[in-house]
Amino acid sequence: MPWYKTGTVSVVQNSSAVIGAGTSFIANSRVGDAFRGPDGGWYEVTNIASDTALSISPTYQGATNNAGIYALAPMQGYVKDSADALRALVNQFGAKLAALGTTGNYEILPVVKGGTGASTAGAALSNLGVSDFSKTLLDDADAPAFRTTLGAAKSGANSDITSLSNLTTALSLAQGGTGGTNSAEARAGLGLGSAALAAILGTVSQNGGVPTGAIFESGSSAAGSWVKFASGLMITVQSLGVTPGWTGVTANRYAGPIIGNTPAAFAAAPLLFVQMRDPAVAGRSAWCPSADATNGNTFSLYLASPPASTVTSVLSFNIFAVGRWF
Repeated sequence: MPWYKTGTVSVVQNSSAVIGAGTSFIANSRVGDAFRGPDGGWYEVTNIASDTALSISPTYQGATNNAGIYALAPMQGYVKDSADALRALVNQFGAKLAALGTTGNYEILPVVKGGTGASTAGAALSNLGVSDFSKTLLDDADAPAFRTTLGAAKSGANSDITSLSNLTTALSLAQGGTGGTNSAEARAGLGLGSAALAAILGTVSQNGGVPTGAIFESGSSAAGSWVKFASGLMITVQSLGVTPGWTGVTANRYAGPIIGNTPAAFAAAPLLFVQMRDPAVAGRSAWCPSADATNGNTFSLYLASPPASTVTSVLSFNIFAVGRWF
């Protein structure tokens, strides 16, 4: 084994103390090793106090030296290697072995010490109080089959399984599952589209033409009511009372345009369907209402009357608009 010479030492004449600088005495020396001092003399290592302090015998005979060269020569050969290995084991496992106490004295650890008290599966289960199983299942010859039976559900119908946990593979549709391990995969497995995530009735919305809100939305304003669909379709319904203002007394008489607003705004001009009622006048079906719409919610209402009409009462118009809200 090589001699250890790292660093320098400080020695004082007639003193047994050796003080190292840059040394690691604990890992590289043992009591009984030979110490060659700066004076060239040989001494026995009698104690190793730290990596930088050891004692020698006899006391140092040479002149005092504060930074001398030295050498530590192992005198125990392979015995030192064994001692080092044993010391490492003691450092690693000594405290753990000590904590076991008398437990380490058993070839078969009893139940009171945390073991099973047996060397066979059947006896171990009996010692642990597993006494409600058939004794034939506890026999050594049947132990493997017993363990297999104990660790798996029986085939066929099972009425005693109350929950499943730690599954790594999703149950398929054929097994009564969804085929997915998260909500998106489950919906895909069940053939559900995005409508499964949307509220049936709420606020409709969209992003780039893709619906992001509810399936239907309904509401009303002072002008009337509306229904919006997630697809972008919107239908509005309203009733409007108008008193015509005639400008002539012969031929067909026209009133309009009469400007109105739909209950909700359209993204483009909708289709308008107009129905007129005049409860006070017979033959009201002869009246011919019509309307033109613009983008947003503004429209113009027109009316053509029969010849020689003198109606000045309020006429009721039912207006249906069909278009898109986006």
